[in-house]
Amino acid sequence: MKVIPPLALLFSLAALAISLIRQPEPSPEKTSPSSGRLEARIRSLENELAELANATRQPVNEFEDPLTNQSDSNLPPNSIGNTPTKLEQQLRDLGVLEHFRKQKAKLLEARSIVLDAERDQWERVKTLSLLRDGGEIDDEIVSSMMPLWTASLEDPKGGYLRWQLLENLRGTTNGEFRSNILEWIGEEESSKMRGQALETLAPMASDPNVTEWLEYLAENDSEPRIQERALGILGNNNEGK
Repeated sequence: MKVIPPLALLFSLAALAISLIRQPEPSPEKTSPSSGRLEARIRSLENELAELANATRQPVNEFEDPLTNQSDSNLPPNSIGNTPTKLEQQLRDLGVLEHFRKQKAKLLEARSIVLDAERDQWERVKTLSLLRDGGEIDDEIVSSMMPLWTASLEDPKGGYLRWQLLENLRGTTNGEFRSNILEWIGEEESSKMRGQALETLAPMASDPNVTEWLEYLAENDSEPRIQERALGILGNNNEGK
């Protein structure tokens, strides 16, 4: 699942706020002072959104209030102080800021579950998807899952657990995880599982050991689609150098 950048989400929701207050444009003979005020309000809101876009130079932490997680020097002049801007008030009215607060709390709870070695392993692995979607997979999370990886190798039915770990930890470049995959993959008979491992190792293609494995797959794997994908990853890696 592709994660939408927080700032883009904020702007999209702000645009939604604008659209919600738009009314059908009246004919000239029906124009009234109230419609003029409404148009002025729309223009003001759009200007504030443009000012916010110009003032924002750093990515916004997606789990903090987007309009309060910046220094005063990076905020539009009319947002300094305790009085919320019209844009911020519109976002509050739509529940955008509350959404960010709830999302942050949800991710903190998910992190505590994943890191708790006393919890059921399936609950921990299932909860990983929340952290993955929230962009919260880091080395601490990956390392906490490695005992489960080892346990899956000793379990005749551990293939599903390994699949979930490969899926939910995809995107990491953790060295311990990389080594564990490379030590195991040479004995894996399932082409689907090799393909899953291939995608998980793709972000680590610059590592010499991963490169060597990709080259082996490209020349020797029994599944043509895996050979083709390995060649594609190698090509992308070479272009990035």
